[in-house]
Amino acid sequence: MSNTMKLVLGAVVTALIAWVLHGPCKFGEKCAEAQSAALTAQAGAAGAAAPEVPATAEAVKVCQQGVDAVIKGKTINFASGGANISAESLTLIESVASGLKDCQGTSIEIAGHTDLTGGDAANMALSQSRADSVAKALVERGIPANRLVAKGYGESKPLEAAMTSAANAKNRRIEFHVATSAAPAVAPAE
Repeated sequence: MSNTMKLVLGAVVTALIAWVLHGPCKFGEKCAEAQSAALTAQAGAAGAAAPEVPATAEAVKVCQQGVDAVIKGKTINFASGGANISAESLTLIESVASGLKDCQGTSIEIAGHTDLTGGDAANMALSQSRADSVAKALVERGIPANRLVAKGYGESKPLEAAMTSAANAKNRRIEFHVATSAAPAVAPAE
């Protein structure tokens, strides 16, 4: 055997012995136990985040009032028959996101509604797509996805039952319903 081969073989054996004695599975330990201990240590060292504390009823009320004040008299507009948020509505989305960042411990339902025109199934799908688009826009602006619930209601909860352009405009809307994170957000009783 040449000297070069002896050196290479010696280096490999030395590395193998070092790995057995000092590697992820120390000599005499079961590897699964060692890996579990290492992961626990890493989580502790990283300062694993404590679970979010659910908001109080008063905090939920304040947050809901804040969101209501931001959107009062305003509408999040979409492309006709679609779920793409119009450019002018992105400023409103920014304002809503800014307000929701202060609402720790809450869950927010994004409720999509359509007008009475069109078929029930199409309106349900459209309202869900629009609620999903708003949720995505809020996530892009820093609201954690696990705090958002997008729900389409179609034409099932109109504000006005008339078939006029003014009534249709009122019925096409996105609403935000704030609840504590301990329970899913639900629409208030009508």
